Amino acid sequence: MKKRIFRSIFLTSLGVLAVMLIAVAAVALTPGGVTAEDLPLPFAIAFLAALLVSAVLAKILSEAIVRPIKDIDPEKTDEAKDYEEINELVRKLGRQNELIRKQMADLRRRQIEFNIMTENMSEGFILIDNKSEIVSYNKSALQLLGAENIRDGQHFIFLNRSHAFVSVVSEALKGTNGKTVISIGPRVFRIFANPIKIEEKTGGVAVIVMDITEEERREEMRREFTSNVSHELKTPLTSISGFSELLINRMVADEDVPKFAQNIYDEAARLIVLINDIIKLSRLDEVVDPVLPDSIDLFEIAEEVKNRLALTAAEGEVDIFLSGDKTEVVGNRSILSEMIYNLCDNAIKYNRPDGRVDITVGTLDGKKFLSVKDTGIGIPSEHIGRIFERFYRVDKSHSKKIGGTGLGLSIVKHAAEYHKATLSVESKVDIGTEITVVFP
Repeated sequence: MKKRIFRSIFLTSLGVLAVMLIAVAAVALTPGGVTAEDLPLPFAIAFLAALLVSAVLAKILSEAIVRPIKDIDPEKTDEAKDYEEINELVRKLGRQNELIRKQMADLRRRQIEFNIMTENMSEGFILIDNKSEIVSYNKSALQLLGAENIRDGQHFIFLNRSHAFVSVVSEALKGTNGKTVISIGPRVFRIFANPIKIEEKTGGVAVIVMDITEEERREEMRREFTSNVSHELKTPLTSISGFSELLINRMVADEDVPKFAQNIYDEAARLIVLINDIIKLSRLDEVVDPVLPDSIDLFEIAEEVKNRLALTAAEGEVDIFLSGDKTEVVGNRSILSEMIYNLCDNAIKYNRPDGRVDITVGTLDGKKFLSVKDTGIGIPSEHIGRIFERFYRVDKSHSKKIGGTGLGLSIVKHAAEYHKATLSVESKVDIGTEITVVFP
């Protein structure tokens, strides 16, 4: 098989030359000589014969050239070594094939890595081509948008039909980065749509979907908190300012001066309590004090709180009792103390003369717990779900009378969350309330 192409070319050339010689000989050996009129026909016959022979030989030659190339297996280039004339081509094909194989393996590896990364993202990720069709996505995207039935090749509008979503993706397809916020049921999502540039043209859009429900909830709480704080601070400050102005302008009878001074003192004290509660909540929100890996005795803290509130309880004609035994939990002592203090303080404030408060510490079903039970005014069932909200008061007139800030139970809630504890409330109007904290 060696040198087949060379021999084919050589034989073709000899064949054409032979035909031409035969034609010339035929003309020269014609009896009686050759006249000018007789020349065209022999030469035409010779030309056509040479053309025919060339065509046949060219076909044979082309097949001889193409056949070894067609027979080359890119995966088995060593088998083409018999064709010396195309050995260099075979070697180049082999090198190119190896390069392509490595590139494909690298692409497959990168594709697998990309799929793993996107599938494990909590955010949604979607690729849309310049025809507005969905090219790729991860599970999070479909779950967040509630579009589990979406398939590749569908128009992106099937992901979400809201004007905001369609608008931001459409603008990205035109080459403009954009973001928007959409709501799906109770959840809120931020959508980022960024164009993908290919040679200065928009080849598609990458869409990121982020669940910002918690962020929005915290922002709403912050706005509400700021508004409530402003109102709560304004009330005592207005009273202090008004009473002071009356005293400065000597518009108060001498016998009423102590009364006005007492009012100023009471409002200032209320203001200090409010500010202290706000600071406590801020510290809990910002997690200033990390939970220490120390065992803390709940019974010991409860006993300290009971002693601190003994005078307050006596003034309200409320008896306070502590039962249980040593119960250790892992936590932050100061935060736990604030939690128990606020539970007991509320139980005393919202109690009745000759009432009682029972503090119980112990273990139930293998879990540590603390409960504070009172014989107070109780909480209507429709309010129980909101008593841990900041500044929420069941009876605002009663809270103002006893000096409540509306932040005590919010501090309790944050302290419980800080220790990953759960809160439960049982209450009946005019019978009393029991709040239980169960630690993990």
